[in-house]
Amino acid sequence: MINPNEHPLFKERDLEGLFRKTWGIYKKHFGWLFLYSFLGILLLQSFLLTSRLRELMTFNNLTDPEKIAEQMGPLFLLILVFFVGYSILYLFLHYYILFQELKPENNHFVLIRESIKKFALPYLGTMFLVFMILVAGMMIGIILFIIGMLAAIVYLATVFTPISALLIVEDVNPMEAITRSFKLVHKDFWKTMGYIVVFYILYFMVGLVLSSIVLAPFAMDFFEFLKPGTAGELAKEGSSLLSDISPIFILVSSATSAITAPLVPIFSILIYFNLKYK
Repeated sequence: MINPNEHPLFKERDLEGLFRKTWGIYKKHFGWLFLYSFLGILLLQSFLLTSRLRELMTFNNLTDPEKIAEQMGPLFLLILVFFVGYSILYLFLHYYILFQELKPENNHFVLIRESIKKFALPYLGTMFLVFMILVAGMMIGIILFIIGMLAAIVYLATVFTPISALLIVEDVNPMEAITRSFKLVHKDFWKTMGYIVVFYILYFMVGLVLSSIVLAPFAMDFFEFLKPGTAGELAKEGSSLLSDISPIFILVSSATSAITAPLVPIFSILIYFNLKYK
């Protein structure tokens, strides 16, 4: 367990300070954060495109209700693999940032082992509960129309932003992590929500622009797919929607995602310490 009061990041910051510190940590640890993010995303995307999903994602399967029902089991396993894989990746990114800022001499292999050994199960349990709460919030929001759903998403995203850092720093179980995250964020809810909304707007804009630039060479394949008659021909042949994805695309796509992926754990950690300081 880390004493948050003794951590180097324990400090209250305004919006400008949060963004400046996020960028500072990002630059400081970029090489390793990018490498670990790239390897994790590449592994998951490679698994996705070499697994049974290639067989499942055909026009015949997607247009036949009976075949969709038959494939629910494999699809569920694929979703489970992605849920576990991305959860473990983001767990380690949080763990790495917290402990490298605390003690830069930490051995990376030790950090990987410790993060998985100590927090993998609690973290997965917490993320599952968070996911269920988000789904429930969205369903309630739908009842209140689209505005209600958006409000539920923004509220719950704000409440759960510091939960990963809280789980690691305070070493608590999933239910305690959720309860404490609610209480922590509500110490200064509106200002925190403003910070998080601004961050994610900029984050998605940067990701969109970066993807547009880096993946531009592959855009012609997409427009070729949209040509009249192409979809009909593929449907007759029973072709897979993923059949033409090349290894180069997987590498480039993984690298692009890895560039922005570390920003979320960095910012969430700073939000956690910002709230703890109050």
